[in-house]
Amino acid sequence: MLSQRHSTLPDVFPRRTDEAWKMLWCPVFTGQFLLFVTQSKINVEWLFSLHHVWKMPLDYSKWKNIEVSDDEDDTHPNIDTPSLFRWRHQARMERMAERKQEKEEITKGKTNVEKRMLEIEEKLKSTGLDEKERIKLELERDEVKKQEEDYLKKEKELEEKERLEPWNVDTIGHEAFSSSRINKVTEKRPQQPKMTYEEETKRMADYFDSNGELLKEFGSLKGLDASEKFLLEHPHIASEFAANFLTIEALNMAIEMKEDEMSNYAEQCIIVQYLLELSKSLHALATNTNVIKNFFKKFRSADPEYLKSYRAEVEAFKDRLRKRAKDKRDAAIEEYEAEEKAKRIAASPGGVDPQEVYDSLPPEMKEAFDSQDVARLQAVAQSMDQEVFCHHLKRCIDSGLWIPDANAHNEADGTATKNE
Repeated sequence: MLSQRHSTLPDVFPRRTDEAWKMLWCPVFTGQFLLFVTQSKINVEWLFSLHHVWKMPLDYSKWKNIEVSDDEDDTHPNIDTPSLFRWRHQARMERMAERKQEKEEITKGKTNVEKRMLEIEEKLKSTGLDEKERIKLELERDEVKKQEEDYLKKEKELEEKERLEPWNVDTIGHEAFSSSRINKVTEKRPQQPKMTYEEETKRMADYFDSNGELLKEFGSLKGLDASEKFLLEHPHIASEFAANFLTIEALNMAIEMKEDEMSNYAEQCIIVQYLLELSKSLHALATNTNVIKNFFKKFRSADPEYLKSYRAEVEAFKDRLRKRAKDKRDAAIEEYEAEEKAKRIAASPGGVDPQEVYDSLPPEMKEAFDSQDVARLQAVAQSMDQEVFCHHLKRCIDSGLWIPDANAHNEADGTATKNE
């Protein structure tokens, strides 16, 4: 009799009812399952094979890299999220179509070169070829072989891209690519070293030199149609460097108080920044013409709230430019005044700034200096406290505002002029 404890064992284990296989169930724990011993023999091999299947680890890694159009990533506050999800899906479909076309071209090219290689080999086997024709065919064979290697390399690169491509709703239901080849273990490709600040600055300066005129032309454009046409003709200017250039030019115009030009450059800069933000969220290049077309298409059909946010962003950017321009102008004025003060101090007899001395004089002394009337200055000296007057007079002498013996000074200057 089986005990009540083992009377409801899972049906996965085979039970035999014939006399030769009357079961005497004896639980033997091994890992996470039970072995059951029969009266005549143990079906160990079958149970261990089942145990091996149960113990095999499941690989869930392929489910960790799935691309979903409505992933709730952090987006720019001015980007319409539902529209962004639709753009992502459309951009993904376009990437898949481009990848499919690339695969077909590689397959077609590889087939053609293999066919040509067979034709050349057949011709070389012929004994009726002259030496000149044979040399020509051998050179062509080498060229075709090189083309074949290039196609194999492209095919391998495409396989790697497809292997690393995240699954999505359009590909998760079928196999994207299948291969049964064994490759050699290769070393991991080293990452490109990060550029230093000096290298990055030089790279940006070179970009400005090469594309400065194009960027100025783009900054002067008005309207979405003109901007889209220009970017499609010159997609390489859709970059962070272009946004930096437009920002600098807009700031220079704000400093020069050219309000209309500054406003236009600022808006063009925001368009480039929005395009870069969208391309980043789509994991695509901003220089891709399809991305540029989709951006302007969606921008034109955007809802009023989105356009309102866009205008608010442009106005906020222009306000920041105006504030920064004012700070720059104030700093330039301060620098100019400091230089002029240093020149005045260097020219003064006693190392005192004459402007500061003049500003600190009592009103009656200022009026005497302004009128250049000596008698009036003497009258001020008699009416003013002598200690105060002497203090101001000494500062006037040190700064060069007052020359004690003007006649002797003029005679000395005249003598020096004659000697020269």
